[in-house]
Amino acid sequence: MLRLIEERDGLWELFQEGDPSVEAPVVPRWERAARLGVRADGPAPPEGVAADDLVVRRDASLDAFADGRTILDGLSNDAASRGLLALVADAHGVIVRSTGGDAFPREVARTRLVEGARWDEAARGTNAIGTALVERQPIAVVGRAHWEHVNHGLFCYAAPVLDPFGDLLAVLDVTGPVELDERAIGVAVRGAAASLEEILRARAYCRTNAGSLPLLSRMIDRCSGPSLLVEAPGTVRTRNAAAAAELELPAGATSVEHVFGMPWDELALAARSGPASFETRRRRYTVEFEPVLADGRVLALACFLSPAPRPRASLAPAAGSRAALATPARAHVSLSAFEEVFAHDPAVIRAKHVAASLAPSDVPILLLAETGTGKELFAHAIHRASARAAQPFVAINCGALVGGLLETELFGYGAGAFTGAQPRGSEGKLAAAHRGTLFLDELAEMSPQAQAMLLRFLEDGSYHRVGESTPRHADVRVLAATCRDLPALVQSGAFRQDLFYRINGGNIRLPALAERTDRLALARQLLERLTAGSPRPSAGAPGVTRPPSKRRACLAPSAEAWVLDHPWPGNVRELKTALAHALALATAGRAATGSNAADVVELERAHFPEPLIVGGRAAHAEAPSSRKRALQTLAEEAVSRAGGNMSEAARALGVARSTLYRMLARPSRS
Repeated sequence: MLRLIEERDGLWELFQEGDPSVEAPVVPRWERAARLGVRADGPAPPEGVAADDLVVRRDASLDAFADGRTILDGLSNDAASRGLLALVADAHGVIVRSTGGDAFPREVARTRLVEGARWDEAARGTNAIGTALVERQPIAVVGRAHWEHVNHGLFCYAAPVLDPFGDLLAVLDVTGPVELDERAIGVAVRGAAASLEEILRARAYCRTNAGSLPLLSRMIDRCSGPSLLVEAPGTVRTRNAAAAAELELPAGATSVEHVFGMPWDELALAARSGPASFETRRRRYTVEFEPVLADGRVLALACFLSPAPRPRASLAPAAGSRAALATPARAHVSLSAFEEVFAHDPAVIRAKHVAASLAPSDVPILLLAETGTGKELFAHAIHRASARAAQPFVAINCGALVGGLLETELFGYGAGAFTGAQPRGSEGKLAAAHRGTLFLDELAEMSPQAQAMLLRFLEDGSYHRVGESTPRHADVRVLAATCRDLPALVQSGAFRQDLFYRINGGNIRLPALAERTDRLALARQLLERLTAGSPRPSAGAPGVTRPPSKRRACLAPSAEAWVLDHPWPGNVRELKTALAHALALATAGRAATGSNAADVVELERAHFPEPLIVGGRAAHAEAPSSRKRALQTLAEEAVSRAGGNMSEAARALGVARSTLYRMLARPSRS
């Protein structure tokens, strides 16, 4: 257990005064608290949750420990017998259970060591509960190592409790006055947390497709070839003698990185592609994976090694590993469902491949991108590439529904649930998406109540309509998207950490348009779609239009320069609107002059709208080298067409000569 103390007298005061010479293990934690803006002096903050929210949080946290109540009660009784305080905090650092504390009742009240109070680092700075949540390891914070002055008279020992998939469930903590501090308390807290995790894991194995853990262990042990069982989130649970000898595994717990040279998430993803090449210092093997599934998620991987018939290319092993796993050439994943997603940019191409790889599974996917980048287009493509393609795709914008409207829209409501409700109630979007896909856009805007209801549904597929107590079930694959910084919202307590880890089965980041290297190609492709689908004016009757024609349109050099240089704060959505505006102006201008309809319509910079939002993300930032090179190429082509006449080239591009010279400046290759 990491023990944080004030290693010399006056260290806390020196840090508060900004002394740069202050060094100690606790200092980086204090620095984190300072960055979060937590006040170090003054009384304990009154931050907490409402009574009804506390009930939901308590049920969610303690229900998970139903089989481990004797362990919780044993820790609580032992602490109470010494006058100490035993606490259980949820994954957001909110205290949901508190017992004991007779040795220091005034400090308990003064420091707000009470149920409903927030003790995450964003609320209280360095403390055992909050710091254990951030660092995901047992932590002791003693006396003046606490960030807040009001807590300097306390010691706290805390240990996080993880579910079998590595998601944070809760934190156990024992706190008391510093004069009663004993290191043995930390051992008891850490032991209780480890025991709870083992109970949760054993219960998860009972829900798997492979039987109990003892049965799996016996199967691994009896295999003639090297075999082992790797558990989420990355520990070798058991291995037979052949594996221990061949892989030279040390005694005790071994990490998956040490064995395979990659973290658990990558190993689980590689296992979906089938057998892989595995090379030790002695020989090459083919490793076969048998996933152990619980609640539709990979709880563990049984790995069986056999001599490889021929060499295969291997990845470079991770630092410190004895071997390296190399996935074979990935089986061709059909990208036909993603044809509508235009991509010449490496980041978008990579996102398409990741999405196509994840699509056949039922793991939740989180799309992280700014507004207007095409998140729903990606979600539709993932649905089309999944086994649920023939079933409904239902989308809901969580940010468009305020108050309790989101809960009623998503989960439905019973008859008479509220004034104005339909006589028969409403089924809701979850029921509408049964056997299909539900896309939750603007996920970060969900209310705490809706977050709790969604988490419960993701756990076992059950939910209640608003105003009803009868449970319902739906088989739904959930995709979610947000433009917000979810980890920061989790850190601040605005978004549930347990829901974040549940919804983040896989995540896909989509770059902003200004970051894409294929802006010009994308603009041309969107323009082609616009011209293929836009009506054309009738030659004989003003105001009458004829069906869409094959009229072609292109971007003039001045328009290309603007597309490259504009910061595009509205992303692809803004680009589409700007192109439609420019096409309408250019087409109208040609019609007014009686130009031949068969001619190519050329869009100039003057046809595009003037941005109402000036600046944007690129206004004060150095342009990426890829954008500089594209602008330089465009400028060189304009100068070449103008026969070296800089003034004429500048006019063609719609820029000043000084701008043209800057465009011609060769970008850095760094």
